[in-house]
Amino acid sequence: MNSQCARLLSLQLKRDSVYFTTIIRQRIRTHSLSVSKSRVNPISSSENILRYSSYPPKCWQCDFPQKSDLFCSKCKALQKPPKDLNYFDIIGVKQDFDISVEDVQKKYRKLQTLLHPDRFGQKTEKEQDLSESLSSLVNKAYSTLMHPLDRGLYMLKLHNVTIPEGTTSLEPEFLMEIMELNEEIEEASENKKKVLELLVKNRSTLTLLTRKISDAFHHQDIEQAKKYLIRMKYYISIEARLKQLKQNLGIVE
Repeated sequence: MNSQCARLLSLQLKRDSVYFTTIIRQRIRTHSLSVSKSRVNPISSSENILRYSSYPPKCWQCDFPQKSDLFCSKCKALQKPPKDLNYFDIIGVKQDFDISVEDVQKKYRKLQTLLHPDRFGQKTEKEQDLSESLSSLVNKAYSTLMHPLDRGLYMLKLHNVTIPEGTTSLEPEFLMEIMELNEEIEEASENKKKVLELLVKNRSTLTLLTRKISDAFHHQDIEQAKKYLIRMKYYISIEARLKQLKQNLGIVE
């Protein structure tokens, strides 16, 4: 009796399996047909996208068509910037590793003058919130672009490249070089002259790496730029250690 029940159950399971497989195939076929139909007129679809993108965004306060300005040209209300702006766009400089520090500083000061929350104390709550968020964003963009390492890492990020944690991707020769340099710093911890010599040497290395990173980005060699930025991270860490020693020893340059 148990054996017969088992056979009946097995047959029922097979029938159910065939039924559900048929249903799934029918649904896949129906979906494929609907997708095909939706692609019959690609020109119409692209025209809709073009028609939509041709309309400029509107001011949240007076509904006046805007471009990409921070302030509405009609009611002067502060506007939310487009989401696809990167830090170079925000500050208003060309996307390049070689930036003009003076130009970045000048444009940053101008932006902060326009966006500082103190200017919006009597404005609407929305403008106050926009002022705070935009001011914070400008600060972040400025601090990133002003430092070669942060700027380089950000440019890697714009190319969807990140530097992995740890030292697994580093060359053994380079790791040995860093270890020896750290040992040299340890031995020189009480020697003012030696600490200064190491500082000068390390800064020279950082200057050379900055030039190499610049060349790599100019030639669109992102992997090479990544390699040099990894090295720069280590030498900047050494720079911080040497500066701390300099401070501890009371060294004045």
